[in-house]
Amino acid sequence: MSDSEFRVIADSNNKPGVSIEKDGVHFGCYAAGQEPPTLILYKRGTEEIAARLPFPECETAGGLYTMKLELRAADYEYNFEDEGEVFTDPWAKLVAGREEFGREPDGSPHSVRGAFPVKKYDWGGDKLPQIPYDEALLYQLHVRGFTKQKNSGTRKKGTFAGLRDKIPYLKQLGVNQVRLMPVYEFAEMFPKFPKQGAGSVAGRTNPKGDPEPGLQSGSSDNEPDAASTLSPQVAKAMKSLDQYRMNYWGYGEDAYYFAPKASYAATKYPDVEFKDMVRAFHAEGMEVILEFSFPDEIDFCRIEQCLSWWASEYHVDGFAVMARDTAVAELARLPLFRSRKLICTWYPDALKQGRGRLLAEANDGFMNDCRRLLKGDEQFLRAFSYHLRSNPANCGRINYMTNHDGFTLMDLVSYDRKYNMDNGEYNRDGSDYNYSWNCGEEGPTRRRDIRALRMRQRKNAFVMLLFSQGTPMLLAGDEFGNSQNGNNNPYCHDSELSWTDWGAARSNKELSSFVQEAIAYRKAHKALHQENELQCMDYRSLGYPDLSFHGERAWYGDFEQMGRGLGCMYCGAYAGEDDFLYVAYNFNWIPQEFALPILPKGMSWSVAMDTSRKISFIPKEEQEALEDAKAFSVPARTVMVLEGRKRRRNRAKEMVE
Repeated sequence: MSDSEFRVIADSNNKPGVSIEKDGVHFGCYAAGQEPPTLILYKRGTEEIAARLPFPECETAGGLYTMKLELRAADYEYNFEDEGEVFTDPWAKLVAGREEFGREPDGSPHSVRGAFPVKKYDWGGDKLPQIPYDEALLYQLHVRGFTKQKNSGTRKKGTFAGLRDKIPYLKQLGVNQVRLMPVYEFAEMFPKFPKQGAGSVAGRTNPKGDPEPGLQSGSSDNEPDAASTLSPQVAKAMKSLDQYRMNYWGYGEDAYYFAPKASYAATKYPDVEFKDMVRAFHAEGMEVILEFSFPDEIDFCRIEQCLSWWASEYHVDGFAVMARDTAVAELARLPLFRSRKLICTWYPDALKQGRGRLLAEANDGFMNDCRRLLKGDEQFLRAFSYHLRSNPANCGRINYMTNHDGFTLMDLVSYDRKYNMDNGEYNRDGSDYNYSWNCGEEGPTRRRDIRALRMRQRKNAFVMLLFSQGTPMLLAGDEFGNSQNGNNNPYCHDSELSWTDWGAARSNKELSSFVQEAIAYRKAHKALHQENELQCMDYRSLGYPDLSFHGERAWYGDFEQMGRGLGCMYCGAYAGEDDFLYVAYNFNWIPQEFALPILPKGMSWSVAMDTSRKISFIPKEEQEALEDAKAFSVPARTVMVLEGRKRRRNRAKEMVE
């Protein structure tokens, strides 16, 4: 078909990107120079150029050129050309040419192309679950890695459809939100030897923002190729390797933020498959939160329109956004986040006022303090007491012990140091501050005592997380012992190392059963996840505060420097419940005595959970009653839960009397 056969019609749309309208297809493209850019049309699924059509001379504000064509969009794909450079539309709603994950670029400027979303979708009355943060249980996962392993239990491995197949597992576990690492279209491969300064790819930093190994700091765009700054020995070794490095996580800058990732789809229609997945989650009362990482140079207008597109077109429930502070502040003010959740690392206090509970903060504060206390460091009880009750009125709080960036929970209790040599950065990447403890031997072990201690420590970590106020976030696979062999930064691995190990799920049922029961216990006791922040005061004149701290003496928490044990008593009446809960944390390497407060008349304590036991949650009919006990002992490195409730009537004793 010749260029003249594509009829250009009047266009009043002044937006970048592509939109299919009743009378034609709108195209909008920003130009860097004074001349109009060119639209390149390809036959669908090929690099064969069907037409080159210059944009009309009518430039709008900001260098945006637009035109509308009479076009059967389903037959074509497109790119733009400006000042001799062919590029893919950064506003593209779909991207063709990246259907195979991890394929190295072939160098052709036409290999990646914009595509048109042409299939209409029937949402069938889909509704957002709108789960409040105090009722939410978040689960972070990588869409490809979650089901890519051979034992994942789905035939559509590494895809949106594969994740949909795992909804029954997630529902049985008890989580009701999934937080997905980047699912927008990004480049998985980037050069190891960038040409524009250390750690850059065509002027962009690598996914971790760090120089490649051996590169000198302070290099500039005016210096020679980055590879030439390597020492001769390192250069010789590196050049023997492949010339590209993997961006498995997806946090790089070479991204198309409006398009669902084609290689995460089992079908030819990633947009439809993603919508099917979201609708399936919603049907089970579960929310979908998407992660977005925006580099500083992306303008706010593009960020706003991107998130609005995913909210309206894909019905997602919220976003976890990594962006510059000024962009975050502007996002929090958008009307979009009066109905959708927004999770960032921090907000100015002024922004939180009057915003309801749709904003939430997620940062490493809880993780770092709780990890140090878990391993037995001193001086962290007071910090822990703050975290377990922190739940601000105008902003949600997301707590986690692990996330994608760092050790898994299994590795946290198995390694004292990181093992990142496989990343090709000479073990210099990844955090050096993991606050981990190997429990007596580095890495895998056959020693039963160490294996038992590691199991107990992981149970303790889950209790710290799940029995704190706010929203707990679990890392996929932690509930059954997923390991990365001590690698705390596997951003460049698409392999068994980074995939969720479902084989471990079959051999680690003690832990997965415990996590499932702990989640159910949290849900069953509103005192552990209240809507309002606990005050540690008796503000309702009930005779007990909502939360109180205890140690060897009742009502006196031991916050001294050497303290490693804390008793936390919750008065259920503040949450509309009749019972009391007493959670006793002992992070010491020796047993510790805890004093028991006196309960109202007719009530007594009984042991409901003990992480030192193989079956940690004790059935009610088997629970040990502590009738008139004034204290009890908690084993070393153990968490116990006591329930204070009305005594059972002893009918045999009553008959004798």
